[in-house]
Amino acid sequence: MKHLIIAAAALLAGSALAAESTTASASFEALDKNADGQITASEAAGDKGLAENFSAVDADSDGAVSKEEFAKWKASASPQSAPVEPDQAQ
Repeated sequence: MKHLIIAAAALLAGSALAAESTTASASFEALDKNADGQITASEAAGDKGLAENFSAVDADSDGAVSKEEFAKWKASASPQSAPVEPDQAQ
């Protein structure tokens, strides 16, 4: 029974990681309603954070967020842990 519970927990954790990466990669496509490879301000309304930061995310100010601009924004918005110095590790 104990092994079954551990196996189920491992399976659920793997599924959660797979779903997270799928969600992250699909979010651009989900917002790009007309599938033209860019997100306009009206399409960005589907994501509150993107809509609020649209001008900043649109780095080249062409009125649309490219997949590259979107990826840079998502990467900068995701929390990253600070590296631990070797002499500070416990």
